[in-house]
Amino acid sequence: MSDKPIYEAFAAEYADHVVDSPHNALYDRPAVLGLAGDVRGLTVLDAGCGAGLYAAELRRRGARVIAFDQSPTLVELARDRLGTDGELRVHDLAEPLHWLKDGSVDLVVLALALHYVDDRVAMLREFRRVLRPEGAVVVSTHHPMADWQEFGGSYFTVGAVEVSLSSESHWPVRVWRRPLTHVFGEFRAAGFVVDELLEPRPHAEMAARYPDDYAELEEAPAFIAFRLLPAPLPE
Repeated sequence: MSDKPIYEAFAAEYADHVVDSPHNALYDRPAVLGLAGDVRGLTVLDAGCGAGLYAAELRRRGARVIAFDQSPTLVELARDRLGTDGELRVHDLAEPLHWLKDGSVDLVVLALALHYVDDRVAMLREFRRVLRPEGAVVVSTHHPMADWQEFGGSYFTVGAVEVSLSSESHWPVRVWRRPLTHVFGEFRAAGFVVDELLEPRPHAEMAARYPDDYAELEEAPAFIAFRLLPAPLPE
């Protein structure tokens, strides 16, 4: 990842955007929170928490939430949303979670951030370390087919590309495109098995409010989400 925090140059504007944008509010958040399931009484790590929208909802549903993001501005916005009792810090997904003990969380949520990280296997192994044996990781990311449709070339290309987070604003970020086989291989290399794979469908509310986005997402997925479980350790 870059030395400059992702999103920092446009953090406040992007934070306002995702509160009600169709792909976030009515597509990814419902999918991720659905895969998270019942979180009452659980300790949840929101990795790459952004402005705290997922964290706030997880806490509302009864979880103890620990959250971090690489962007100081986004962490401050998340703190404003969660209040002074929020367990928040500035931390890079590419760095070890040295401040968390082994087996100390029940669930890790990584929403739309996997594709930013260069060494995804190392990051996922850290998640496995801090998970309790019965824990899970919920991940959402760009759908490999959507990346192929956008960038062209071979579907099987693995490499970093630049995209804009909004068609209306120039918010450039560097992301990784890779085929689904590669995604599964990284999960396996990090010690996880896929418990559930979800190609989200848009929330019904989107049909009335954002009909063009709804029609597009009903035809082809933009994101893909997974619920991962720690693979049994070899005896």
